[in-house]
Amino acid sequence: MKKEFVFVILLSALLITLVFFTTMPGRKRAEEKKTETSVSETTPTVTTTEKKKPEVDADNPWAFYIVSKEYPLPEDFTVYPKKIQDDYEMDYRAANYFLDMKEAAAADGIELTVISAKRSRQYQQQLFNQEVESFIAKGMSDEEAFEAAREWVALPGESEHNSGLAVDLNDLDESFEESDAFKWLSEHAHEYGFILRYPKDKVGITGVKYEPWHYRFVGVYHATQIKEKGITLEEYYDEIRGD
Repeated sequence: MKKEFVFVILLSALLITLVFFTTMPGRKRAEEKKTETSVSETTPTVTTTEKKKPEVDADNPWAFYIVSKEYPLPEDFTVYPKKIQDDYEMDYRAANYFLDMKEAAAADGIELTVISAKRSRQYQQQLFNQEVESFIAKGMSDEEAFEAAREWVALPGESEHNSGLAVDLNDLDESFEESDAFKWLSEHAHEYGFILRYPKDKVGITGVKYEPWHYRFVGVYHATQIKEKGITLEEYYDEIRGD
């Protein structure tokens, strides 16, 4: 009887030992989980987000690009023109918007007269050469005249007029900003997809002198955004690209 009692005690001790060691991993994982939970509750979570680009739901996306010294048009660039006044032409897609704008202005008693629109590369070169000659006549060297001319007239492929998307209106003089036509354009041009391309206070950004007569088609959506933000096409372009 005594031996049987000892045997039962030993067997019980063995079972207890086995249970202890077989459940140890579970208890250890439970303790680790408890520790992790405690740390996560007391340590702030740090997250990083990339700079989000504005959502764009634009009309006429084909017209959203820059033409300048830095971004000249390719040699094989082709314009499919439509007349907008006399012999003046624009890209046929932009022309329709301009004609609507001209008609709306007339309804408000404002006359928009085209004095320059689409230009061929040959004509652009001719204008540039004339500007160079005028500076040479003032006593400048050929090199000085060339650089001075570039401040006023773009080289072929560097002018928005070569794209068929730009139009000069009414008067090639800064006094145009005092006219009723300029005031009307300032209020309504964006409604037809046009922007004042070279504002007075943005010369350092556009690289072109103030031209209150020069308007560029970019589409109604982009023109409205640029108007509301009070920025240039260059600034807006960088914003859209997330630069």
